[in-house]
Amino acid sequence: MHEKLDTNQLYITVDLLILTVKEEHLNILLSKRTQSPYAHLWALPGRFVEINESAETTAKRLMDELFPLKDVYMEQLYTFTEVNRDPRGRVISVTYLVIVPFVQLKQLLMEEGTICHCFEIQLKEDFQLIGEDGTKLIGSDLAFDHSRIIETGIARLQGKIDYTEIGFRFLNNPMCFSLGELQSIYEAILGKPEDGSNFRRFIRKRYEETRRILPLDREERKRRGRPAVLYRLT
Repeated sequence: MHEKLDTNQLYITVDLLILTVKEEHLNILLSKRTQSPYAHLWALPGRFVEINESAETTAKRLMDELFPLKDVYMEQLYTFTEVNRDPRGRVISVTYLVIVPFVQLKQLLMEEGTICHCFEIQLKEDFQLIGEDGTKLIGSDLAFDHSRIIETGIARLQGKIDYTEIGFRFLNNPMCFSLGELQSIYEAILGKPEDGSNFRRFIRKRYEETRRILPLDREERKRRGRPAVLYRLT
């Protein structure tokens, strides 16, 4: 399907940039293409927008088919309109940034027939992705302009983490988390260590003093068997 396109027609696709934090590293989900162009290369999950759908509807439908989860965080990232981005014809991509806590993905990724696989994003050096089997990918190893889409999404994420609650979306349990867990997420996204004292001061001033996060009471902490101060997102 869609191996050949009408060169006189404009097509619109959606591509999903699905991110998660696994073992304190930022990961992205990719699938291997089975058809030309770029057969056998890794790519972002994507789909053509149907004539009776909005791009958002297509994105949500694709996400539901890949991972039937509730309340998934999704925001429109950017629209890529370069003329020659698809060798088949004129194709515009509306991309969506999707964040899923790894605890929700872990079992689904092990199910038979899953087409998506986790790749760790290396942020300290040149753009590189490392698969669970040790496969290493650089930008030119990906289909279409998907390396540019990934870099755009990471830059958006890093730019928003200090002034929005987007980092909290990676928490496995936003109703019970420690500042240490949250710090590990910030470090995974930014690709560098954070000073613990400065990080806690920043979080408490921006979120606890404004009551956007609240500490759990001692009895609740005791029931959960966790001595550290735990918080919930309000």
